[in-house]
Amino acid sequence: MPAILDDAVKSIMEKNPKLSKSSAYAIATKQLQKSGDLKKGTQEATEKGDRRGEMSAATRAKTRARKYKEERERGKKDERNTEGRD
Repeated sequence: MPAILDDAVKSIMEKNPKLSKSSAYAIATKQLQKSGDLKKGTQEATEKGDRRGEMSAATRAKTRARKYKEERERGKKDERNTEGRD
């Protein structure tokens, strides 16, 4: 399994301990395919997914923050669901 998928499953399982592992894989796979980190219809990492899988969680957060900052500066509306975040 790609590192980014394993990391995502681990994160999902930590936040939802009652969730089955297969459900966590399904959720992670769908989200990573949607974001372009996994190829559609597979659990195979894209080039982007390989890069992000090699990053630490902190580094992924920094690149994500930089991306959203650049989008805000270009005037793109932030439509992420941040409900329930600290």
